[in-house]
Amino acid sequence: MYAVVTQQDSDVVIVAASNWLSEDKKQCYWPPFKSLEKCMEAVQNRIKPETGGKPWEKLNISFYREYGTFDKAKEGQKEIKEQKERSFLLATGFSGIKDKDLKALKEYKDELFQMLRDIKSMVQGNSVMLKKLLKDKDSEVPISTSIPSKDDETKLNLPLTTFKDVARTERELSNPTTRQKYVNYLSMLGGIQPKFVIKNIMQQVLSDDLARQFNRRGRGDKKPFSELILTDVIRDAASKQSIMRDECETEIKNYLSCIADRIGRKRPIE
Repeated sequence: MYAVVTQQDSDVVIVAASNWLSEDKKQCYWPPFKSLEKCMEAVQNRIKPETGGKPWEKLNISFYREYGTFDKAKEGQKEIKEQKERSFLLATGFSGIKDKDLKALKEYKDELFQMLRDIKSMVQGNSVMLKKLLKDKDSEVPISTSIPSKDDETKLNLPLTTFKDVARTERELSNPTTRQKYVNYLSMLGGIQPKFVIKNIMQQVLSDDLARQFNRRGRGDKKPFSELILTDVIRDAASKQSIMRDECETEIKNYLSCIADRIGRKRPIE
């Protein structure tokens, strides 16, 4: 059996294995996997909600209904999402807006929820690392340098906003100690899958206006991002989160190619 539920903290409608639900159906185990595909595989196989004998985190949920097959549950998920979208538009007075604006509004809403999920993932990751450091009394790594903070970001002068900033940072990154500071900071930003890990890193590194001046190879009137030392730093940071080099480069390329659309979506709908 499979259940369609809504995660209360993110308002996202998901399909979960029925054996992951609590008896009162107010909570649900959810796998800690970064890969969405791996999560869906776990749902389909209805595996035991634990990793290495340790139970998964429980999420607060709103239960809708159960289905006999995964495919039926996916259909139910789609119907419920559409119902929620209609309710959202009616509640906010947008029921009569144009299809183009409706699409932009939905994309903005989805992006907002994804940001909330990424923040939660980052907080959970930091909590795990902090607990590990507290247990490891022999560790020589200070706790204050292992969790990214606003102070760290300020010390590294991020995000970069001008080409002058880029040139300065490139000079700084020639110093191995400084380079490692950047790698350590960026590797702690988190994300539930490679796309969002790289997105989080890129948003910390470059302002949107500066990012739109780059593409991977420097075609047209753009600057070549792949030739920067900073790009190697991002690859190193991503590798600490088990993201392969090719996958990292693909996501960087996608991020830079879509930056204009993202900037457009941030503008108010007229």
